[in-house]
Amino acid sequence: MNHSEIQRLLRALPGRCLVVTPSPGYAIVAASDGWLREVSAGPEIIGRPLLEVVGGADSAEQADPLGESLDRVVATCAPDDMGTVGYDIQGRQAAGFIGHRWSVVNTPVLDATGSVEYIVHRIEDTAPKSSRDAEAILESITEGFFTIDRQWRFDYANPEAHRILGRHPGDLHGRNVWDEYPGLEQTEFAPAYRHTMATREKRSVTAFYADLGSWFEVTAYPAPEGISVYFRDITAQKNTEAERERLVLESDNQRRMYETALDSTPDFVYVFDLEHYVIYANQSLLTMWGVADARGKKWMDLGYEQWHADMHDREIDQVISTRAPIRGEIPFTGTNGRRVYEYIFSPVLDPEGEVVAVAGTTRDITERQAAEQALREQAQRLAEADRAKDEFLATLSHELRNPLAPLRNSIELLRMIGRDTGQSATIHMMMERQVNHLVRLVDDLLETSRISRGNLSLRMERVGLEAVVSNAVETVESLVGAVGHELSIDLPAQPVWLQGDPVRLAQILGNLLSNAARYTPDGGRIEVRASAQGDEAVIVVRDNGMGITPDELPRMFEMFSRGGRDSSRSQGGLGIGLALSRKLAEMHGGTLVGSSDGIGQGSEFTLRVPLAESAPEHADAPAEGHGQLVRSRVLVVDDNIDAGDSLGQVLGLLGAEARVVRDGEQALEMFADWRPAVVVLDIGMPGMNGYEVARTLHARFPDHGATLVALTGWGQENDRRQAREAGFHHHLLKPADIGVLRELVASVGPGHSLAATNL
Repeated sequence: MNHSEIQRLLRALPGRCLVVTPSPGYAIVAASDGWLREVSAGPEIIGRPLLEVVGGADSAEQADPLGESLDRVVATCAPDDMGTVGYDIQGRQAAGFIGHRWSVVNTPVLDATGSVEYIVHRIEDTAPKSSRDAEAILESITEGFFTIDRQWRFDYANPEAHRILGRHPGDLHGRNVWDEYPGLEQTEFAPAYRHTMATREKRSVTAFYADLGSWFEVTAYPAPEGISVYFRDITAQKNTEAERERLVLESDNQRRMYETALDSTPDFVYVFDLEHYVIYANQSLLTMWGVADARGKKWMDLGYEQWHADMHDREIDQVISTRAPIRGEIPFTGTNGRRVYEYIFSPVLDPEGEVVAVAGTTRDITERQAAEQALREQAQRLAEADRAKDEFLATLSHELRNPLAPLRNSIELLRMIGRDTGQSATIHMMMERQVNHLVRLVDDLLETSRISRGNLSLRMERVGLEAVVSNAVETVESLVGAVGHELSIDLPAQPVWLQGDPVRLAQILGNLLSNAARYTPDGGRIEVRASAQGDEAVIVVRDNGMGITPDELPRMFEMFSRGGRDSSRSQGGLGIGLALSRKLAEMHGGTLVGSSDGIGQGSEFTLRVPLAESAPEHADAPAEGHGQLVRSRVLVVDDNIDAGDSLGQVLGLLGAEARVVRDGEQALEMFADWRPAVVVLDIGMPGMNGYEVARTLHARFPDHGATLVALTGWGQENDRRQAREAGFHHHLLKPADIGVLRELVASVGPGHSLAATNL
């Protein structure tokens, strides 16, 4: 067994003993924890000669009894009982030796040859049993304890004292307390120790010791050789008490702040306990009740009528039982006269979620109700005036259209029957321009009325940017040509596809071009630049005309706003076009903004609208429409005669066998008899709409195998969702792209196979 194994074994054994080897010099091989603890030594003595650690004689002149005993054990190979001897143990950090008296026995451990291999050195304390019991008690208590002799040296310190003071066992023995802890002189502990040492009276002190950063509770008792001190670290307790005091102070401050705030509000704030007694009421409520203190009172004590008190009692009980707030509104007559109050009762919950009280607030809404009633009456009057205005505009627009139609027809007739002279052609062009201008004003008035009533809708589809610009330019060609403007158009080289209503998009751009033409001096320049930027199409209309002042620019898009420009041009318009154009742009999910560097610097308007997700696929036109959809049965259901008949004729020209019906009932009858492969259903039909027809087809003919196509002017995601839920396989926007419809029908074919859904 090696020395490390001996040390591990010995430390686990009870008692106080060492193991030494005879050579060299009785070196210490192992020491039990009991021996190290008793002599206040540490593991650093392992490997040192025992006789260097232990002085075996009572004086320097005497022989060394420990060394003699060890020599006898080696010589006799037998145990040697030294009896009670006095020798000194050298502490780990102490200068010199610390005196002890022990009963010592040295026992040999022989090797295989019978020679002494090790010597077990065992000691026993010679103190009386009562003394040992007292020391054992001091060793086990949870309070620090130490004794100081009359020379102010530590004579004993228990393990808890070493732990509290952060010292190793034996560190303090024999050391002067004032040298070890010089900071004591500036504390209350020093006077207490000196008082007990001098007067032999007990003294207790609780104070903070800065050197250790802790609070201590200390009691000094007189002892035969000096004083005994019991102490404990109460820093955690002090911190807890300080935190408690801080929280109490903070809570008190918060309570005063809350009460001050609640007393400052004109609203009534109150708290009731579970028995409906007042716990708290703010000053406003006390004043209204006409009492100085309402605590401990119930509703009837505060002047409430029986019905009123019973109602609030029921509400409080409801809040308690449901743990949910309750609101109410009620008239009340108090010191302020008859008023109308709005109130809320809310539960106050403890950490476990149980209701412990009911809190509430009440607000005087008498004036607010009167103001709200006045606002409602005013809003009603404004709404009636607005409706009257919209109805007038709509009626005016319709009435003006009646003479415009024959006027335009008459102009065309004059051109057809009149002599084609230069003078008559000029007159015809002038009359046509003025009639077109009047038609445009009427259209704007009608659109304004529709937008105001929310009746204007868009027919969304894929449309080419070039087509939109071309259609808009066509509407203003005569106006631009009449005043000699130069119009330049810059379009992208590649096709750009928009998602929008082609008519409305052309209307927006036409309004911008019309404004540019009217507010640019004769012979001016108008530019149209279009491009695709990210997921938007950007169309810019720029002119070198009158320009707009900075203060007029923000108002240019307001309805009926004409800025300050009408005084210089006779064709100023009604101030509707820009407002209408911006609204139409926003309905497309786009924007319309204007800018100008000022008077005489021209104007620039920028329209942004979303691009289509992808360009429509273009197929070559079928040769005379024959042979493309042979034997494909298509049923068209549309209550619009022109729309239904024209679509049926187109499908027929494409080679399909198409039939047209006007309503849902006819569609169901035709489907049962004819069994088409494709059903193109209008959604907005009277009686049974398209959704209902689709659901009925699936219910009556669950194995029909036909492809259902919704043909509608509504193209939002919600509309697609409704079509999908109704059982449609495809969703097309009016007017339908004939190429897309042809491909769809061709993919189904005469065999009634279901086409892939685009929903």
